[in-house]
Amino acid sequence: MKITDLIPWRGSAREVAPQAAPMDPMRALQLDVDRAFDHFWRMVPSPFTTLARLPQADAVRVDVHDTGTEVSVSAELPGMSDADVDVSISDGMLTIRGEKKSDRESEEDGVFVRERLYGAIERTVPLPDGVDPDAAKATFRNGVLTIAIPKSAEFQASTKRIPVQAG
Repeated sequence: MKITDLIPWRGSAREVAPQAAPMDPMRALQLDVDRAFDHFWRMVPSPFTTLARLPQADAVRVDVHDTGTEVSVSAELPGMSDADVDVSISDGMLTIRGEKKSDRESEEDGVFVRERLYGAIERTVPLPDGVDPDAAKATFRNGVLTIAIPKSAEFQASTKRIPVQAG
Protein backbone atom coordinates (compact mmCIF):
# COMPACT_ATOMS: atom_id res chain seq x y z
CA MET A 1 0.00 0.00 0.00
CA LYS A 2 1.32 3.40 -0.95
CA ILE A 3 0.77 6.63 0.97
CA THR A 4 -1.17 8.02 -2.00
CA ASP A 5 -3.79 5.29 -1.49
CA LEU A 6 -4.75 6.93 1.82
CA ILE A 7 -5.43 10.35 0.30
CA PRO A 8 -9.07 10.48 -0.83
CA TRP A 9 -8.65 13.27 -3.40
CA ARG A 10 -5.99 11.34 -5.33
CA GLY A 11 -8.66 9.15 -6.87
CA SER A 12 -7.81 5.83 -5.28
CA ALA A 13 -10.09 2.91 -5.92
CA ARG A 14 -11.01 2.66 -2.26
CA GLU A 15 -14.09 4.45 -0.94
CA VAL A 16 -13.45 6.74 1.97
CA ALA A 17 -16.27 7.27 4.46
CA PRO A 18 -17.19 10.94 4.90
CA GLN A 19 -16.10 12.37 8.22
CA ALA A 20 -18.30 14.53 10.41
CA ALA A 21 -17.49 18.22 10.17
CA PRO A 22 -15.41 19.34 13.16
CA MET A 23 -17.16 21.56 15.68
CA ASP A 24 -16.32 25.24 15.58
CA PRO A 25 -13.63 25.75 18.26
CA MET A 26 -15.38 28.81 19.70
CA ARG A 27 -18.68 26.90 19.98
CA ALA A 28 -16.89 24.02 21.70
CA LEU A 29 -15.28 26.45 24.15
CA GLN A 30 -18.65 28.10 24.87
CA LEU A 31 -20.26 24.70 25.58
CA ASP A 32 -17.41 23.75 27.92
CA VAL A 33 -17.64 27.04 29.83
CA ASP A 34 -21.45 26.75 30.11
CA ARG A 35 -21.13 23.18 31.41
CA ALA A 36 -18.49 24.24 33.97
CA PHE A 37 -20.59 27.12 35.30
CA ASP A 38 -23.73 24.95 35.45
CA HIS A 39 -21.82 22.34 37.44
CA PHE A 40 -20.30 24.98 39.73
CA TRP A 41 -23.61 26.68 40.57
CA ARG A 42 -25.29 23.35 41.33
CA MET A 43 -22.63 22.60 43.95
CA VAL A 44 -22.46 26.01 45.68
CA PRO A 45 -25.08 26.68 48.36
CA SER A 46 -26.74 29.97 47.63
CA PRO A 47 -29.44 32.18 49.14
CA PHE A 48 -31.06 32.01 45.70
CA THR A 49 -31.69 28.27 45.76
CA THR A 50 -35.38 28.85 46.47
CA LEU A 51 -35.56 31.03 43.36
CA ALA A 52 -33.81 28.35 41.34
CA ARG A 53 -36.51 25.87 42.38
CA LEU A 54 -39.26 27.99 40.82
CA PRO A 55 -40.41 26.59 37.49
CA GLN A 56 -39.29 28.38 34.35
CA ALA A 57 -41.67 28.94 31.42
CA ASP A 58 -40.13 26.22 29.30
CA ALA A 59 -39.96 23.82 32.25
CA VAL A 60 -43.66 23.89 33.16
CA ARG A 61 -45.01 20.45 32.39
CA VAL A 62 -48.43 20.59 30.75
CA ASP A 63 -50.59 17.61 29.79
CA VAL A 64 -53.55 18.12 27.44
CA HIS A 65 -56.23 15.44 27.02
CA ASP A 66 -59.24 15.58 24.69
CA THR A 67 -61.89 13.10 25.85
CA GLY A 68 -64.41 14.02 23.16
CA THR A 69 -66.71 15.81 25.59
CA GLU A 70 -64.11 18.05 27.23
CA VAL A 71 -60.51 19.19 27.07
CA SER A 72 -58.50 18.65 30.25
CA VAL A 73 -55.27 20.56 30.87
CA SER A 74 -52.96 19.75 33.81
CA ALA A 75 -49.95 21.89 34.71
CA GLU A 76 -47.34 21.20 37.38
CA LEU A 77 -46.59 24.36 39.40
CA PRO A 78 -44.54 23.27 42.42
CA GLY A 79 -43.98 25.85 45.13
CA MET A 80 -46.97 27.95 44.11
CA SER A 81 -50.40 28.33 45.66
CA ASP A 82 -53.76 29.04 44.07
CA ALA A 83 -53.32 32.75 44.86
CA ASP A 84 -50.12 32.80 42.73
CA VAL A 85 -51.85 31.42 39.61
CA ASP A 86 -53.95 33.21 36.96
CA VAL A 87 -55.81 31.32 34.20
CA SER A 88 -57.49 32.93 31.17
CA ILE A 89 -58.92 31.93 27.77
CA SER A 90 -58.80 34.32 24.83
CA ASP A 91 -58.98 33.77 21.06
CA GLY A 92 -58.83 30.00 21.37
CA MET A 93 -55.73 30.08 23.59
CA LEU A 94 -55.50 29.01 27.24
CA THR A 95 -52.96 31.08 29.18
CA ILE A 96 -51.55 30.00 32.54
CA ARG A 97 -49.58 32.59 34.49
CA GLY A 98 -47.85 32.14 37.81
CA GLU A 99 -45.87 34.54 39.93
CA LYS A 100 -44.04 33.92 43.19
CA LYS A 101 -42.54 36.63 45.37
CA SER A 102 -40.72 36.36 48.64
CA ASP A 103 -39.24 39.04 50.88
CA ARG A 104 -37.27 38.12 54.00
CA GLU A 105 -35.28 40.14 56.51
CA SER A 106 -33.18 38.92 59.41
CA GLU A 107 -30.50 40.21 61.72
CA GLU A 108 -28.02 37.93 63.45
CA ASP A 109 -24.89 38.90 65.34
CA GLY A 110 -24.96 42.40 63.90
CA VAL A 111 -25.36 41.16 60.32
CA PHE A 112 -28.47 42.36 58.53
CA VAL A 113 -29.69 40.09 55.70
CA ARG A 114 -32.45 41.02 53.28
CA GLU A 115 -33.57 38.69 50.49
CA ARG A 116 -36.03 39.39 47.74
CA LEU A 117 -36.88 36.53 45.44
CA TYR A 118 -39.06 36.67 42.35
CA GLY A 119 -40.05 34.14 39.73
CA ALA A 120 -42.72 34.19 37.03
CA ILE A 121 -43.94 31.74 34.41
CA GLU A 122 -46.39 31.96 31.54
CA ARG A 123 -47.52 29.12 29.31
CA THR A 124 -50.01 29.32 26.44
CA VAL A 125 -51.82 26.26 25.09
CA PRO A 126 -53.89 26.32 21.86
CA LEU A 127 -57.39 24.92 22.31
CA PRO A 128 -59.36 22.97 19.70
CA ASP A 129 -62.51 24.35 18.10
CA GLY A 130 -65.82 23.85 19.85
CA VAL A 131 -64.80 24.41 23.49
CA ASP A 132 -67.05 26.42 25.79
CA PRO A 133 -64.81 28.84 27.75
CA ASP A 134 -67.75 30.05 29.88
CA ALA A 135 -68.15 26.58 31.43
CA ALA A 136 -64.43 26.06 32.17
CA LYS A 137 -63.42 25.09 35.71
CA ALA A 138 -59.97 25.18 37.32
CA THR A 139 -58.77 23.45 40.50
CA PHE A 140 -55.40 23.66 42.22
CA ARG A 141 -54.25 20.87 44.52
CA ASN A 142 -50.79 19.82 45.73
CA GLY A 143 -48.98 21.96 43.16
CA VAL A 144 -51.01 20.68 40.19
CA LEU A 145 -53.40 22.96 38.31
CA THR A 146 -56.20 21.10 36.49
CA ILE A 147 -58.46 22.91 34.04
CA ALA A 148 -61.55 21.23 32.54
CA ILE A 149 -63.08 22.93 29.49
CA PRO A 150 -66.21 21.19 28.18
CA LYS A 151 -67.03 21.16 24.48
CA SER A 152 -70.25 22.84 23.33
CA ALA A 153 -73.28 20.63 22.75
CA GLU A 154 -73.53 21.81 19.12
CA PHE A 155 -69.95 20.77 18.44
CA GLN A 156 -70.46 17.36 20.06
CA ALA A 157 -73.63 16.80 18.02
CA SER A 158 -71.88 17.74 14.77
CA THR A 159 -69.14 15.17 15.30
CA LYS A 160 -69.82 11.98 13.34
CA ARG A 161 -67.95 8.73 13.96
CA ILE A 162 -66.95 6.72 10.90
CA PRO A 163 -66.56 2.97 11.46
CA VAL A 164 -63.29 1.44 10.32
CA GLN A 165 -63.45 -2.01 8.69
CA ALA A 166 -60.61 -4.47 8.20
CA GLY A 167 -59.11 -4.72 4.70
